[in-house]
Amino acid sequence: MTTPTYPAIDDDARARIEAALDEAATGRRRQLDDLAEAVGDSPAAAHRASVARILSDVEAAQNRLARGAFGACARCGAAIPVERLELRPWTRVCVGCASR
Repeated sequence: MTTPTYPAIDDDARARIEAALDEAATGRRRQLDDLAEAVGDSPAAAHRASVARILSDVEAAQNRLARGAFGACARCGAAIPVERLELRPWTRVCVGCASR
């Protein structure tokens, strides 16, 4: 892996990404609150785990954005295009690495 290259994100794109992350975090927290504990129900437990994983990914992305370490692929280190970050701001990988 190469040294990460964090892309320059203009203020408008950053505001959209922050808003999308905030909305995603709020939505996933609400989902978790509304989901009953899934004792003995494998599909429900898997759904709850999936929602919790996405919330964890969103919170990690918020932390990376706050630290200025946002937007580099976790696998190859290349800058993730801003367009991808706006569509899925919690992603950690570029399209190329995601398709491998």
